[in-house]
Amino acid sequence: MRASVAAIALFAAFIGLGAYVSPRPPGPLDANELGFFGMAVGFATFCRAAGQFPEYASLCGVWLVFGLLRRAYLASALWAIGLMLVIWKVSDAFKGAFGRARPERWLDVHETSASYPSGHAVLSLAFYGFLAFVVWRSPLPAGARAAAVALCALWIAVIGWSRLALGAHFPTDVLGGYLLGGAGLCAVAGAYGRTARRDESRTRA
Repeated sequence: MRASVAAIALFAAFIGLGAYVSPRPPGPLDANELGFFGMAVGFATFCRAAGQFPEYASLCGVWLVFGLLRRAYLASALWAIGLMLVIWKVSDAFKGAFGRARPERWLDVHETSASYPSGHAVLSLAFYGFLAFVVWRSPLPAGARAAAVALCALWIAVIGWSRLALGAHFPTDVLGGYLLGGAGLCAVAGAYGRTARRDESRTRA
């Protein structure tokens, strides 16, 4: 129930932010781009390439193979694949709906899609957030689980930063991407958690 409420709240915030920023010129937060433009371009370009959908498809494939070998993780792999397919299409649909223009300054690839939300931010939070959720629920030692969750959170933040460093998005695009990705994550994590608990109850019975 709490996950559903969080998903609705995050989605509402995403819609509200997009409706506010998309038809207007960049505000104070977006105008200065937080000073990230042109920082560590080589590393930011690597992060851009690592945060695209084909790379997530490969990671989902690895997760699926692992799930086939360790059946306890097969359900999480299928949920991850479903989440990525849906959130990718939803993100693209909202890009078209909001139609926000990209920043004028660019480094690296000049992308032609609309600016809000950042697809990289959406996909990174949805995928790595769900991975962190699954790892946190796993029987790994507490220290290993905490380290994995921290690494996922750091990588999510780095991918968002890379979009600003390359001038590909405004800060509110990245924020909106995290809001949408977080909404998808909460919805799927809640559903997966309920399913996993029912399966555990049947096993014990």
